[in-house]
Amino acid sequence: MVDTQRRFSRASILGITILCVALAILPFVTSTTSLRQASQIIVSVLAVLGVNVATGYGGMISLGHGVFVGVGAFATGYYVDDLSLPWLLAIALGTLTAALSGALVGLPALRIKGIHLALVTLGLAIVFQPLSKRFPKFTGGVSGTGIDARFDAPNWWPGDSRMASAVYRYLFCVLVVVLALWVTWNIVNSRFGRSMRAIRDNDTAAAIYGVDLVSARVTTFAISAGLAGLCGGLQVLLVPFVSQDKFPAQESLVIYASAVVGGLGTIWGSVLGVLARTVVGKAGDAIAGFDGLGPIGEFLNLLDEPAFVFGAGLIVLTFLFPRGLAGIGRKRQPSE
Repeated sequence: MVDTQRRFSRASILGITILCVALAILPFVTSTTSLRQASQIIVSVLAVLGVNVATGYGGMISLGHGVFVGVGAFATGYYVDDLSLPWLLAIALGTLTAALSGALVGLPALRIKGIHLALVTLGLAIVFQPLSKRFPKFTGGVSGTGIDARFDAPNWWPGDSRMASAVYRYLFCVLVVVLALWVTWNIVNSRFGRSMRAIRDNDTAAAIYGVDLVSARVTTFAISAGLAGLCGGLQVLLVPFVSQDKFPAQESLVIYASAVVGGLGTIWGSVLGVLARTVVGKAGDAIAGFDGLGPIGEFLNLLDEPAFVFGAGLIVLTFLFPRGLAGIGRKRQPSE
């Protein structure tokens, strides 16, 4: 078992090293548009991390985390544009707004759990789009709203103005995501994190040992929603436009599926889930570009559809790695 843990540890260190090198050289080998797209992929880790906190560590299945991404985005846009608050304060308040909404949504988790809680959160994801249209002052209604404020590089930042701002936003997003991963790691390994896992494994036993079920569940959901809201705030920073069209119910399912593919109950799994989703999508685009394959080519045309690519990739990855990518090389526990 020690050898297995060492191999897994070495694999983790190698993976983190490769990822850090890739993140470091990316601004030097890509365009402004590609760098913005890379930044959007990086911040999406936060939404998957939020699901991981709620489901992987807290044991509460949430199929509606796209809602909290939307709340964070709409709130940040309102704070930075309508109230003219500084970007950092607006993002912080947007995250807090999403966390508070998560605490409210987490209240049903006090009485229901499992598939019933999953259905409640999925229902929330379904009604979020039509509901957000009814509050045009905050959401821009049907057409959405542009954000006049810009998160541009300061004068002392080196480089051409457009590319410099893209690199500045990219580095800011990377820093925030790394900080969020570190903070979350500390939370799940703290005394509160042990309470979360105790409730996940056996809430009755946890209550007997003095864990406050109400406080722990609501706090867990609030932290989870706050991470998703932070993702939404950073999305507005990268693309100064918010619209309800960006938050369909399907997006919440994709976020949850990414967490499962990466590996629930692991911080590293949130990163792997987003990487897997990105790689599968890019592979689909590449294969769909081949011509002259006859009937096979007709089938491969389906790979132009992102939903088909991700769905097919999810099926394959689930069969190959039922415990998620982060579970590769880990010894199965007796309880699993």
